[in-house]
This record gives sequence, C-alpha cells and structure tokens, in this order.
Amino acid sequence: MSAKKQILDSWKKLQKDLNTFLKDKNLKELEKNVVTLVQSAQKDLTNLMDKDVNKVRNKIKKEADQLEKKIEKAVNEEIKKAKKYVDTQKKELNKLQKKLEALVPNQTSGKKKTSKKKATKKKTAKKTAKKATSKKATKKVAKKKATKKKASKKTSSN
Repeated sequence: MSAKKQILDSWKKLQKDLNTFLKDKNLKELEKNVVTLVQSAQKDLTNLMDKDVNKVRNKIKKEADQLEKKIEKAVNEEIKKAKKYVDTQKKELNKLQKKLEALVPNQTSGKKKTSKKKATKKKTAKKTAKKATSKKATKKVAKKKATKKKASKKTSSN
C-alpha cells in the first residue's frame, strides 16, 4: 500500500515540478526529472507485480499440494476397500473349492491334484459357473459309481 502512496506522491510532485519549470522554461531539467520519476515509478510497479506474482504462485502451490493430498487419501481409501472386497471373495472361493474337493472323491493316485487360482476381476460369473460345474461333476460321479456297481454285480453273478 505504501508503494501506491509513493507513486501518487511522485505524480503530484511531478505536476508541481512541471508547473514550476514551465514558468521558468527550463525544459532540459524537466526532461531529466520526468525520466527519473518514470523510471522510479516503473521500478516500484515491477516490485509490486513481482510480489503479487510470488504470492499467487505460492497460493497455487499450496492449493495443488492440498488437492494432491486429498486425492491420494481418497485413492488409498478406495484401494483398501477394493482389497477387502477381493479378500472376502477369495475366502468365499476357497470355501467353495474346499466343498467341491470334499464332494469329489480322489481319482487315481497317478493324477495330480491341481488347485485352480481364480482371477478376482470376474468373481460373480465364475461363482455361478463353478456352482453349475460342481452340480454336473457330482451327477457324473454318481452315474459312474452306479455303472461300476452294475458291472461288478454282473461279473460276480457269472
């Protein structure tokens, strides 16, 4: 604010000097004074502008930092929620797999047991597919047992 007052005062002084010099008709001195006053006013204005620009830069930087922190916090919260969801889905899939393994008897010892890892992206579709396949698998196993029993009865009766 003091710089503004100083500029206004310098303009008033310039006007007074102009009036006095015009009366004296000393134009060369007047020209020098005008040049010096304009230069000093220009310096004052540039100093004010630099201060304002620095203030604006600092303010923008602070706001950007605050926004970055808020966004990071929100993203971290969403990641935590997604991890919880994935963990619960994995637990459910493991439970279903254990139930399936319990329902399906071990095949021959030559075959290796393979555990399937499920991708977490399409859980709902895989759950329904897994349930459908588990029902089919139990029906097939039941049919195989029934046919084996019939075949063993036929061979024992002969």
